[in-house]
Amino acid sequence: MMNNDNLPAGAAAIPAPALICVVDDDASVRQALDNLLTSADYTPLCFDSGEACLAYGQLDGVDFAVVDVKLGGMSGFELQQRLSSMNLDLPMVFISGHADSGMEALAARAGAIALLHKPIDVDRLLALIDQALVGHPPPS
Repeated sequence: MMNNDNLPAGAAAIPAPALICVVDDDASVRQALDNLLTSADYTPLCFDSGEACLAYGQLDGVDFAVVDVKLGGMSGFELQQRLSSMNLDLPMVFISGHADSGMEALAARAGAIALLHKPIDVDRLLALIDQALVGHPPPS
């Protein structure tokens, strides 16, 4: 995460710590992302399903979401649609262990910043989060 003390002139500060929602039905992935985000000075909020995420009821404070495409109940795409219908248009990265070009196209149409393949490139994920939170477009 970018240090707010060294921001270039005109850049917006990242509120610290940003709340990052993680939705994945694999406990080991959730734990790994929880550890990663905590070590990067974010506050992770982890759920094992889209339904659990929606039931939380306090999502208006979430700054970013990392969502698995294939979940046990509703899909990550369905979750994104539900969040959007609740006027929670979060910057979002989809993740998947089984991504293909069709899934990447769906993710792009859903407005995702990216679809990352598992195992996740953690440096890329952190860069995407940082850039989304300070309002800069992610690198290609």
